[in-house]
Amino acid sequence: MKGTWIGEYSKSENGTIAFPERNLLTFKNNKCYSKGSKYDYGTELRESKNMYFSNDIIFNEDYSENNPLEYYEIVKIESDSLVIKIPSNEFQHVYRKLPESAKHNQTIDFIGKKIFWKNRKFQDSIYFKTDSTLVRMSNKRPNYKTTSWERINYEGFDIMFMDGDVPYVIENQNGKTINLKTFHKSDIKHTMTELE
Repeated sequence: MKGTWIGEYSKSENGTIAFPERNLLTFKNNKCYSKGSKYDYGTELRESKNMYFSNDIIFNEDYSENNPLEYYEIVKIESDSLVIKIPSNEFQHVYRKLPESAKHNQTIDFIGKKIFWKNRKFQDSIYFKTDSTLVRMSNKRPNYKTTSWERINYEGFDIMFMDGDVPYVIENQNGKTINLKTFHKSDIKHTMTELE
C-alpha cells in the first residue's frame, strides 16, 4: 500500500450511481495521510491513527458537528487499485496508485490562457480566467457547466480538480502542449495545447 493513491470515483454497490472521488491518500510510516479538494473532503491534510495489522483507516472515530466521523474499511487492494468504504454506507471509493514517473519539476501555468483540450473521448476549449475560475466549452457535453477549478501539489504530484470532474495529474509540458492523465476505468492521456 505504500505510496500515493488518487481518487477515481465513488460508486454505489449496484453500480447505478457514481461520483468523482476528489481525494488523495498517502500510506507511509504506518499511517494514512489524506488531502482533498475544496469540493470534497476539504483542503486540510488529515492524518490517520496508526494502522498496525489493520484493514481499517481511521481519521476520526469520535463524531461531533465540528469533527465528523471518517472511518473506512479496506475492501480490496491490488498493485494499482484500492477500494475502501464507510461501514455504514453502500458507496465504495475507488483509488489508483500514482506512479513516481508522474511527478515533474516544471513551472506550468494555466492562468489567463486559452487551451484546446483533447483526449480519445472528447475535445474541449477552456479559458482559465483566474486561479479558481474557468470557462469550458465541450463538444461532447455542450451544456457542461464547470466554472471552477483548483490545483494542488501533494507529495510531489501536480493535481488539478475541476467542479463535477475526476482529478487530473499534470505530468509535464513540452512547448505549448501540457500532458495530463486520469485513471478512471483505464489510463486516459489528455493533451492541452495553448491557443494564441
